[in-house]
Amino acid sequence: MYVRLRCKLLYIITMKVRYSALVDSDVKYPLQTFTDLLQIYLADPDGWSSKGYVFEYDPKASLVIRLSSPRTIQKECGLPKGLSCAVLGGKKMWLNSERWFKGAPPSKLPLDSYRQYMVSHEMGHILGHEHEKCARKGESAPIMLQQTLGLKGCRPNTKVF
Repeated sequence: MYVRLRCKLLYIITMKVRYSALVDSDVKYPLQTFTDLLQIYLADPDGWSSKGYVFEYDPKASLVIRLSSPRTIQKECGLPKGLSCAVLGGKKMWLNSERWFKGAPPSKLPLDSYRQYMVSHEMGHILGHEHEKCARKGESAPIMLQQTLGLKGCRPNTKVF
C-alpha cells in the first residue's frame, strides 16, 4: 500500500526597501530621533512588513524620507499646508512637521499612532498604492484612506490589511 502525501511549500518573498532620512533646516527636531522613530514605524508587524517588505536605514539610499515644514510641502508638492506627500512609486517622501508634532484631530488617533499612520500611508504611495475610500461605515479605515482629512465613516486605523 502506498500513501501519497501532498506538501505545500510556502515561499515568503521579501522586498528590501532602503531609505535615508532628513530633517529640513527650518524644522527643529533631532535627526537621530526622527530616524529611530522611522525604523520603529516601518518595522511594525502590522505595517508594510506584513506584506513582505523589509525596511533598512541607509544614509546613502536614494529613497529620502524628509520631515518638512508645511511651507516646503506646499512648494514641493503643491498641496495644502496640512498634508504630507510622497511620489507615487517614487523615491521622495515629505512628512508634515506640523502634523508630526500635533497630529490631526480628524483622524482621532493619539500622536504616536498618527505618526505610525503618516509613515505607513506615505510609504504606501512610495510602494505604488493610491488613495482608497472607506468601504463600509464602521469598518477599520484602509491605511491608504486620507485619515488626516477625516474618516468618512470608518474607524481610525494604523494597520496595513
